[in-house]
Amino acid sequence: MASNQPTEAVIVVPNDDINIPDPGVYKSGTNNGAGVNLTVAAGTGKFLSGESNPAGTGYSNKVALGDVVYEPSTGTIAQVIAIVSEDELTLSAPGVGGTAAFDIYRGNGGASNLKSGNEGFSLFVGTAGDLRVIPASSEEPVDLKNVGNNSYVPLQVIRVFATGTSASDILALK
Repeated sequence: MASNQPTEAVIVVPNDDINIPDPGVYKSGTNNGAGVNLTVAAGTGKFLSGESNPAGTGYSNKVALGDVVYEPSTGTIAQVIAIVSEDELTLSAPGVGGTAAFDIYRGNGGASNLKSGNEGFSLFVGTAGDLRVIPASSEEPVDLKNVGNNSYVPLQVIRVFATGTSASDILALK
Protein backbone atom coordinates (compact mmCIF):
# COMPACT_ATOMS: atom_id res chain seq x y z
CA MET A 1 0.00 0.00 0.00
CA ALA A 2 1.24 3.48 -0.81
CA SER A 3 2.20 5.56 2.22
CA ASN A 4 0.00 8.45 1.13
CA GLN A 5 -3.24 6.45 1.11
CA PRO A 6 -5.85 6.66 3.91
CA THR A 7 -5.74 3.82 6.41
CA GLU A 8 -8.74 4.67 8.61
CA ALA A 9 -12.31 5.79 8.03
CA VAL A 10 -15.29 7.00 10.04
CA ILE A 11 -18.89 7.44 8.93
CA VAL A 12 -19.75 11.15 8.73
CA VAL A 13 -22.89 12.30 10.49
CA PRO A 14 -23.37 15.86 9.20
CA ASN A 15 -23.80 18.34 12.05
CA ASP A 16 -23.65 22.13 12.13
CA ASP A 17 -21.79 22.23 15.48
CA ILE A 18 -19.67 19.07 15.85
CA ASN A 19 -16.43 18.32 14.00
CA ILE A 20 -15.80 14.93 12.39
CA PRO A 21 -14.37 12.72 15.16
CA ASP A 22 -11.19 10.69 14.93
CA PRO A 23 -11.76 7.20 13.47
CA GLY A 24 -11.90 4.26 15.84
CA VAL A 25 -14.52 3.55 18.48
CA TYR A 26 -12.84 3.37 21.88
CA LYS A 27 -15.90 2.81 24.09
CA SER A 28 -19.25 1.17 23.36
CA GLY A 29 -22.24 0.29 25.45
CA THR A 30 -25.98 0.54 25.96
CA ASN A 31 -27.59 3.72 27.25
CA ASN A 32 -29.82 3.47 30.32
CA GLY A 33 -30.48 7.23 30.47
CA ALA A 34 -32.80 9.63 28.70
CA GLY A 35 -32.65 13.11 27.18
CA VAL A 36 -29.12 14.51 27.38
CA ASN A 37 -27.97 11.93 29.94
CA LEU A 38 -25.94 8.96 28.76
CA THR A 39 -25.88 6.41 31.57
CA VAL A 40 -24.54 2.89 31.86
CA ALA A 41 -25.32 0.26 34.47
CA ALA A 42 -24.18 1.45 37.90
CA GLY A 43 -20.80 0.24 39.05
CA THR A 44 -19.45 -0.60 35.61
CA GLY A 45 -17.08 2.40 35.67
CA LYS A 46 -17.54 2.64 31.95
CA PHE A 47 -16.51 6.23 31.36
CA LEU A 48 -13.63 7.08 33.69
CA SER A 49 -11.93 3.75 34.27
CA GLY A 50 -9.60 1.98 31.95
CA GLU A 51 -6.02 1.88 30.85
CA SER A 52 -4.18 5.16 30.48
CA ASN A 53 -2.22 3.93 27.47
CA PRO A 54 -3.89 0.87 25.90
CA ALA A 55 -1.78 -0.98 23.34
CA GLY A 56 0.95 1.66 23.60
CA THR A 57 -1.10 4.17 21.59
CA GLY A 58 -0.28 7.16 23.77
CA TYR A 59 -3.97 7.82 24.34
CA SER A 60 -6.17 7.17 27.33
CA ASN A 61 -9.36 5.18 26.86
CA LYS A 62 -11.13 7.33 29.43
CA VAL A 63 -13.92 9.60 28.19
CA ALA A 64 -13.00 13.29 27.84
CA LEU A 65 -14.93 16.50 27.21
CA GLY A 66 -15.42 16.99 23.48
CA ASP A 67 -15.59 13.29 22.66
CA VAL A 68 -18.30 12.35 20.17
CA VAL A 69 -21.11 9.86 20.77
CA TYR A 70 -22.83 8.07 17.86
CA GLU A 71 -25.96 5.99 18.03
CA PRO A 72 -25.39 3.68 15.06
CA SER A 73 -29.01 2.53 14.72
CA THR A 74 -30.33 6.06 14.04
CA GLY A 75 -27.23 8.03 13.02
CA THR A 76 -27.67 10.36 16.00
CA ILE A 77 -24.59 12.35 17.04
CA ALA A 78 -23.86 14.33 20.21
CA GLN A 79 -20.83 15.56 22.10
CA VAL A 80 -19.74 15.01 25.70
CA ILE A 81 -20.11 18.33 27.56
CA ALA A 82 -19.87 17.05 31.16
CA ILE A 83 -18.66 13.95 32.94
CA VAL A 84 -21.06 13.53 35.83
CA SER A 85 -19.68 10.29 37.26
CA GLU A 86 -18.11 6.95 36.39
CA ASP A 87 -21.48 5.92 34.99
CA GLU A 88 -23.05 9.10 33.57
CA LEU A 89 -22.25 11.70 30.91
CA THR A 90 -24.10 14.83 29.84
CA LEU A 91 -24.36 15.27 26.07
CA SER A 92 -24.72 18.40 23.95
CA ALA A 93 -28.12 17.33 22.65
CA PRO A 94 -30.70 14.66 23.36
CA GLY A 95 -30.91 11.82 20.93
CA VAL A 96 -29.17 8.68 22.12
CA GLY A 97 -32.32 6.96 23.32
CA GLY A 98 -32.76 4.79 26.38
CA THR A 99 -31.57 1.20 25.85
CA ALA A 100 -29.91 2.23 22.57
CA ALA A 101 -26.40 1.11 21.69
CA PHE A 102 -23.77 3.85 21.48
CA ASP A 103 -20.17 4.25 20.32
CA ILE A 104 -17.73 6.92 21.56
CA TYR A 105 -15.00 8.46 19.40
CA ARG A 106 -12.28 10.99 20.24
CA GLY A 107 -13.29 14.54 19.35
CA ASN A 108 -11.37 16.59 16.77
CA GLY A 109 -11.16 20.09 18.20
CA GLY A 110 -12.03 19.33 21.81
CA ALA A 111 -15.04 20.53 23.72
CA SER A 112 -14.93 23.87 21.91
CA ASN A 113 -15.01 22.34 18.39
CA LEU A 114 -12.30 24.66 17.15
CA LYS A 115 -12.90 25.54 13.53
CA SER A 116 -9.28 25.59 12.34
CA GLY A 117 -5.93 24.01 13.03
CA ASN A 118 -7.31 20.53 13.55
CA GLU A 119 -6.49 17.43 11.60
CA GLY A 120 -8.50 17.26 8.41
CA PHE A 121 -10.00 14.35 6.52
CA SER A 122 -10.51 13.56 2.86
CA LEU A 123 -14.10 12.64 2.07
CA PHE A 124 -15.67 9.86 0.05
CA VAL A 125 -19.23 10.65 -1.06
CA GLY A 126 -21.36 7.60 -1.81
CA THR A 127 -24.53 9.38 -2.94
CA ALA A 128 -24.39 12.59 -5.00
CA GLY A 129 -25.36 16.02 -3.74
CA ASP A 130 -24.00 19.24 -2.28
CA LEU A 131 -21.58 19.51 0.64
CA ARG A 132 -21.11 22.38 3.08
CA VAL A 133 -17.78 21.91 4.88
CA ILE A 134 -15.11 23.71 6.90
CA PRO A 135 -11.63 23.13 5.43
CA ALA A 136 -8.94 22.12 7.94
CA SER A 137 -7.02 25.42 7.81
CA SER A 138 -10.02 27.70 7.68
CA GLU A 139 -12.84 28.98 9.84
CA GLU A 140 -15.27 29.74 7.03
CA PRO A 141 -17.65 27.21 5.50
CA VAL A 142 -17.23 26.29 1.83
CA ASP A 143 -20.03 24.99 -0.40
CA LEU A 144 -19.14 22.20 -2.84
CA LYS A 145 -21.92 21.88 -5.41
CA ASN A 146 -22.97 18.76 -7.32
CA VAL A 147 -20.45 16.28 -5.90
CA GLY A 148 -21.01 13.06 -7.85
CA ASN A 149 -21.80 9.51 -6.73
CA ASN A 150 -18.77 7.54 -5.52
CA SER A 151 -16.53 10.62 -5.51
CA TYR A 152 -13.46 11.56 -3.51
CA VAL A 153 -13.23 15.16 -2.33
CA PRO A 154 -9.60 16.33 -2.59
CA LEU A 155 -9.93 18.85 0.25
CA GLN A 156 -9.02 18.27 3.89
CA VAL A 157 -12.08 19.10 6.02
CA ILE A 158 -12.90 19.08 9.73
CA ARG A 159 -16.70 19.44 9.64
CA VAL A 160 -19.57 18.54 7.34
CA PHE A 161 -22.66 20.65 8.03
CA ALA A 162 -26.18 19.22 8.11
CA THR A 163 -27.48 22.54 6.76
CA GLY A 164 -26.49 22.85 3.11
CA THR A 165 -25.48 19.20 2.68
CA SER A 166 -27.65 16.98 0.50
CA ALA A 167 -24.99 14.35 -0.31
CA SER A 168 -25.11 11.19 1.79
CA ASP A 169 -23.24 7.98 2.57
CA ILE A 170 -20.16 10.07 3.40
CA LEU A 171 -16.94 8.63 4.84
CA ALA A 172 -14.09 10.65 6.36
CA LEU A 173 -10.74 9.13 5.41
CA LYS A 174 -7.56 9.53 7.42
